[in-house]
Amino acid sequence: MYDVPTQTELQDRDRMWGDVVAGRRSFDPSHFLGFINDLMERDDWQGLFADLPNGPGFIARLADFLARHRGGLIVSDTTRRLYFHPLKRNALDAERLVRLAQQHANELHRLAIAAGDDELRERLANVTAVWTDDKEARPSSNDLDVHAYDVIGDFFLLHEEDQPQWFDCLKEACYGMAADYNLQRYLMADFYSLRFDYGAYCEFWVGGGSYALDDGRCLVMSVERV
Repeated sequence: MYDVPTQTELQDRDRMWGDVVAGRRSFDPSHFLGFINDLMERDDWQGLFADLPNGPGFIARLADFLARHRGGLIVSDTTRRLYFHPLKRNALDAERLVRLAQQHANELHRLAIAAGDDELRERLANVTAVWTDDKEARPSSNDLDVHAYDVIGDFFLLHEEDQPQWFDCLKEACYGMAADYNLQRYLMADFYSLRFDYGAYCEFWVGGGSYALDDGRCLVMSVERV
C-alpha cells in the first residue's frame, strides 16, 4: 500500500521525492508524472538526484536533454506544453535520421538476442532503415512493431524487478517528459543491471525522427517540430 500524501506534501514534490529516496515514505509513482518537466527553468535541480546510485550519469543525460530543450515547454506567458516535443532548432536531415534509426534497429536486434526470443531476433536481423516522405506511413499487415514492443518491453520489466521505490517514481517522471518509454530508458540507463545503448534513439527523437518497423524495413519519417 502506498502512503497518502497530505495537501502540504502535494504542494512540495521536492520534499516528497526526498522522502522516497530516503525510504521514509512510499508514494504512488503517478504523483511524479510531470515532476521533471516542472524543473525545466530551475538551476538547482541536480541536487535532487545527487544521492542516487550512479546519479552522475543520470544527471549528465538529463542536463544535456534539458539544455537542448530550454524554453521548449513555454507557449506563452500563460500557457505551457505538458510534454517535450522535438524543436525546430534541433532538426536533423533525412540522411542523419536514417543512420540513427538503423543504429537503434541494430540495438533492438541485440536486445532480442539477449532476451532469448529467436523469432524476434530473426525478424530484426536484416532490418534496413529507409526514408519515406509519407508522414502517415505505417507498416504492412505484419506485427513486427508490436512484437518488438512486447518482447523488449517485457525484457526491461524483468530488469526493473526488486528496484527501490524511487526507481518506479523516477521512471514515471522520465516517461512523463515526452510520453516515451525509449527516452525514459535512455535517461535511466545507469540504473539498470541490463546493459544497453539508447543513445542513437535519443538523438533520433531530439532530431525530430519517428519510425515504424516493417518486416525487412524500418520506415523513417520526420515529425512536426515546434
